[in-house]
Amino acid sequence: MRIPQRLQLIKLTILIGIFISVVLSFNLWAGQRWFPKSPLFIDFIGIPAPYDYINFGLFITLIIFVFMSASRMPAILLILFSIYLCIEDQNRLQPWFFNYMLILGVLLFYKQRVDEPNNYTMVFISIQVLVALIYVFSGLQKMNSHFITDTYTWMISPLNHILNTRQMQLTLHFGKIVPYLELAIGIGLLIKPARYIILPMVIAMHIFILLLLGPIGNSYNYVVWPWNIIMIMLNILLFANVERERFFDIAILFKGLCFYIVITLMLIFPFFSFQNKYDSYLSSSLYSGNTHDCKLILSDNAYKKLPYYIKNFVTTNADYNILNIKKWALTELNAPCVPEYRIFKSAQRYVIHITKTNSQDVKMEITEREKLFNL
Repeated sequence: MRIPQRLQLIKLTILIGIFISVVLSFNLWAGQRWFPKSPLFIDFIGIPAPYDYINFGLFITLIIFVFMSASRMPAILLILFSIYLCIEDQNRLQPWFFNYMLILGVLLFYKQRVDEPNNYTMVFISIQVLVALIYVFSGLQKMNSHFITDTYTWMISPLNHILNTRQMQLTLHFGKIVPYLELAIGIGLLIKPARYIILPMVIAMHIFILLLLGPIGNSYNYVVWPWNIIMIMLNILLFANVERERFFDIAILFKGLCFYIVITLMLIFPFFSFQNKYDSYLSSSLYSGNTHDCKLILSDNAYKKLPYYIKNFVTTNADYNILNIKKWALTELNAPCVPEYRIFKSAQRYVIHITKTNSQDVKMEITEREKLFNL
């Protein structure tokens, strides 16, 4: 299959991924909900529920138009509208949504001509680099002291039902090489002779993740299940039996804006996340065991004034009342909240507002993510 056909299939794959994931996380995009929106600007209201169903309908309509049209305009409108939606609520800037939209943005540089190998190959390689960097930084983000004892141990917990104690211990020890394995996968995908080994490893890894997170495993965060399937399809389209175009000049790659967009957003900016100066979710830090965490410590007065639904996410005893923000978001939105200070602060302001209390009654306890490298 030639590269132009692959690019068309990549576009279709991304649109299917966006559609399925947005529908699965419907409460994140429209409708009445308790979990607060976190607008980029504090005083920005946006379209309130239930009128935000208009947003959802327009978003789905734009996806259909992008699917049906070869013109760039529907895709441009979809990306611009997606930016607006993320300004209205920053929790919509999920890792999968960010990556999907970035790939669509890179595809805008494809001129839809099969007689311009420099153009479509430049776009194709840019997407290859983008996908490879997801694995590179996913591996780097897991090089922390919490990954094995926290996230990895929890992820493989369903294996307790089929493995004996000795086998589980070996599986736990395997966790020590997982970060380096993902890093090697990202680098190996960019080395053509290595793809014959790396590509089956990538497919096996995503299938394994699906089994662990899926209904027969932890049955957790099902909005990322289709994302794993989409990643398998993207890897096949991007790296399986790709023949180099005869008339492609590698120097053209460094003359294309799309390549520098990918390098900036997927390579340069994520390095700042190692010092907590850039969002972890925009730096491929999903399931790394190393993101900011926050608990809202409520006074008895604030707890009593909470709506009954939100009380379901509060742990209480004689000494404290702790509201688990992450569990609240995941349960109600079917997507995790973006683990950044500004999101937690927005949740604190909301709880203060609905309980008619103050910051002394609703205190925010932040646990910062581990800084990985000294830059």
